[in-house]
Amino acid sequence: ADLAQTWLAHRDVNIYRTYMQASKVALPTFYYVEHFHEMLGFVAETCAGLLGDAERGFIRDFRALDMGAQCLYVRMVNRRKTAFRPADLAYQEIDDLHSGLKILRQAGFARTLEAGDYRAALADMSKPDLTALARAQGVAVRSSWSKSQRVTALFEAAPFTAFAAWYADAIVPDRRETLDFLLYLQFGHFNETMTRFALRDLGVAPTQNRASHSPRFASAEEARAGFFYSRMLEAAQQGASVPDDNWPEPVTEENRRLHDKLLHRLGQAAEKSGNLPHALTLYARADAFVCRERRVRLLHAQGERAQVEALLDAMLQGPEHDEEYIFAADFSARKFGRKRTGVFTDLLREAQTLEVDELYRGDPEFAAMQHFAREGWRVHHVENDLWPALFGLIFWDELFEAEGALASEFDWLPQALRDNGFVERFAPQVALKLDAVRGGGAAALARATLARHANAPNGLFVWRDDLEAMLAPVLAAAPPYGLAGLLEAMARDWRGHRDGFPDLVLTRGAELRFIEIKGEGDQIRRNQLARLNLLRGLGFRADIRRVAYRVDPDQTYVVVDVETTGGRPPNDRVTEIGAVKVRHGQVVAEWSSLINPQKHIPAFIAQLTGISDAMVAEAPVFSDVADDFAAFLDGAVFVAHNAGFDHGFIASEFRRIGRRFRHPKLCTVAGMRRWYPGHASYSLANLCKQYAIPLTQHHRALADARAAAQLLNLINEKRFTGHEEAGR
Repeated sequence: ADLAQTWLAHRDVNIYRTYMQASKVALPTFYYVEHFHEMLGFVAETCAGLLGDAERGFIRDFRALDMGAQCLYVRMVNRRKTAFRPADLAYQEIDDLHSGLKILRQAGFARTLEAGDYRAALADMSKPDLTALARAQGVAVRSSWSKSQRVTALFEAAPFTAFAAWYADAIVPDRRETLDFLLYLQFGHFNETMTRFALRDLGVAPTQNRASHSPRFASAEEARAGFFYSRMLEAAQQGASVPDDNWPEPVTEENRRLHDKLLHRLGQAAEKSGNLPHALTLYARADAFVCRERRVRLLHAQGERAQVEALLDAMLQGPEHDEEYIFAADFSARKFGRKRTGVFTDLLREAQTLEVDELYRGDPEFAAMQHFAREGWRVHHVENDLWPALFGLIFWDELFEAEGALASEFDWLPQALRDNGFVERFAPQVALKLDAVRGGGAAALARATLARHANAPNGLFVWRDDLEAMLAPVLAAAPPYGLAGLLEAMARDWRGHRDGFPDLVLTRGAELRFIEIKGEGDQIRRNQLARLNLLRGLGFRADIRRVAYRVDPDQTYVVVDVETTGGRPPNDRVTEIGAVKVRHGQVVAEWSSLINPQKHIPAFIAQLTGISDAMVAEAPVFSDVADDFAAFLDGAVFVAHNAGFDHGFIASEFRRIGRRFRHPKLCTVAGMRRWYPGHASYSLANLCKQYAIPLTQHHRALADARAAAQLLNLINEKRFTGHEEAGR
């Protein structure tokens, strides 16, 4: 169960494999056929009004097949290959392969290989098989070529007839387009399989347990248009040709989004191939801002100033959203207003700079959090967590509890947000709740949802451990009309307002600030500037801060040493922690504790450290000291001799109790190698001997931490003077 939860939290394939091995869960022999029938039944019942003759015929004919033929067909389509040889289909539960294949051919579910399958069938082959085929056909391929290059070479040089003879016994599962449409009705995505059913039954992937579902499409026209554009997008992604005409009419906003996304993808391909006139034609057919932007840039590069000015004027007069207005205003100013720098560069130049220790390099947000915390602010790294969470909490009932809120048990995003129809569908409820927010009732609405639905799975936001602690001070300090305005913007256009929000939220009494953090080389994106402008326009204080790095003589360090049961977390555990806090080269505090690892300490480890099972039997477990140890580390740089080892074990212990461990690191091994080169060994014992540092009770945590603290001082002497000399 713990492994399953870890998999859900991190989606790490290695964790999933470990879970599968540990659980030893076996699905029924014919689970995949049962899942296929489950899909067909759901679509036939829930989406009956969206089905045509081809879909109804597929369901009827498949149900009429015998079990062996059903197994064969589902096995093939789940593997997503174009063609199969009989040897590919040797499954233990299928008794009579040839009889099953004959039945599939007679019923129209399988056929022989055709010329139209050629390239896709080549793409399914492995590189060694492609090389062998090329050799047999006399086609030259280089060993350095990628798989796609080998496919192209064979497709262009070897005739299909030769390939068909070589692949003579191949079977192609038929009715694939019809099946793909049925799966599209179930999942809302092209190129799906039954995998989600299997993960559900194994308990690995949770699903939404709802009594009722509704079709995800309001009409067959909407469904077929969405399917066409999804299919063509997949083909374009694979480099296949896509017809330029006879496209279905996009009847909804979601159809239009897919339509424009396809035109953008095709336009990009045309640009890449150097066919700029065709790219401009494709972009002109779209309504999306990204396509208008590309038209402006391409036309400007071609010197078409009049067309560019006309396009920019139209964008300024009727922008799709704030990001489009920002682009048009910035481009106009730089290209036609003789302004040398853009709005994004100007904003970065005007932003105040926070100077932090160089050890925070690579994590500017965390460095800024420490800076503001020292100023007395309560800081949360929220980015795109805060506002989607608040939106979900305020409107939970409408989003998730309404009749048919989700299209299927596998869906996470509510139907009402898919096509920006939320306000239209729930106009009275939205107006009532926004009025309550304007009256100061946001906190009460959020608390009510937290009390009833905390940790319920959803596709809007993550249930952070500190969610309630983060929201409470924000809602107490936020202007109610500003809150209502932002929630209304999200309700009207969820897709356009779900990201781009500032990194940090700061509260201090009645004060509330939002800060976007930019490290070295970072740029401001348009959606980030749009969210900053939106927040400011609604009465919030929202700013940008740049982070610059230097050696900070006032930085606090905590030098840590851990003793463990072995060398590999998470299987091995911590048995002792010693920590020494250093500021201005002086030890200002110490912290240490034995830790009960809740497992046996091997004899050779006990001999090395002097820590035995008996010594830790009455010691606290890590969770008992975690808060105290975290408080001791707060605001400090984590230092250790071989920091990766000690930091890795501490992070593993925190992860075990569901908490993140986040601190900049300084390794005294690496630091001594850099600043004091030439030693044969950089072990703690050898360095202490070389620099006359006392080391008593070696391999006990506090003693080793004290010794490493003196190495830290040696390193910092060089760091400080080295940077001063570099500055001169």
